[in-house]
Amino acid sequence: MTTSSDNTFELKAATGVDGVLHAELAGDFAWDATDELLDVARAHLSAAPDPSDIRLDCARMTLCDSMGLSALLALHRDTAAAGVRLHLERRPPFLDRLLLLTGTYEHLTGRPEAAGASGPDGTAPGGEADGPPLPYP
Repeated sequence: MTTSSDNTFELKAATGVDGVLHAELAGDFAWDATDELLDVARAHLSAAPDPSDIRLDCARMTLCDSMGLSALLALHRDTAAAGVRLHLERRPPFLDRLLLLTGTYEHLTGRPEAAGASGPDGTAPGGEADGPPLPYP
């Protein structure tokens, strides 16, 4: 018996006037979706002589499998090499749990694990949001 997922991956990406790439990830960030994000992000990193940050809004992400995590690590490597900061904003609790279990939380968020993961509303400990909501309706 084969079941299909109703959580098809969607990526909305736009570069703001500040030069920051804002990308919203929705649905299952799995093996068949990783190239789409990496292609958009790498185009951003190579398009401008002085690329700016990349902000990923993860609030509508429903799953992140091992290939999704691998893509986030590859993207972090690419952004670090370009001197650009990667922001994983509005992370759902399951994503923080995955990052904590794999020992990649601090590496990908820039926050020590002792500070704790974001809450269900995407806020950091103390109620501060990881960043402003992205400009998508």
